[in-house]
Amino acid sequence: MGMFSNLNARRTIKEGIDTDRMEFKKLSEFCGTKFVVNGFFFTQGKYGKQVVVVGNNGYLVNMPARAVEQFEKIAENDVMVDAMIDGKMGIGNIKKITTRNGETTAYDLEDI
Repeated sequence: MGMFSNLNARRTIKEGIDTDRMEFKKLSEFCGTKFVVNGFFFTQGKYGKQVVVVGNNGYLVNMPARAVEQFEKIAENDVMVDAMIDGKMGIGNIKKITTRNGETTAYDLEDI
């Protein structure tokens, strides 16, 4: 690999998926379920950087703010990105929990 080519944008969504036709949902709408991750991307909103997961359930899933750091680490690791694109990453154990700052949605990243 060349000195500069590793700076090119890395594909983080499985090929052939048209995210323009997918509906956004909050992770909390999937409590009690699990799904395979087909990709992800970051957005800049009024609350700062957020991560949106492309689920095999047909939805774009808005993740909690704390997910940004996890997905930044995945984006920096070619092996993890390739495994995710190959359908080897899931999100499960989705449930609402109460924290000091209010209600949030807990989840686990899973190896499939």
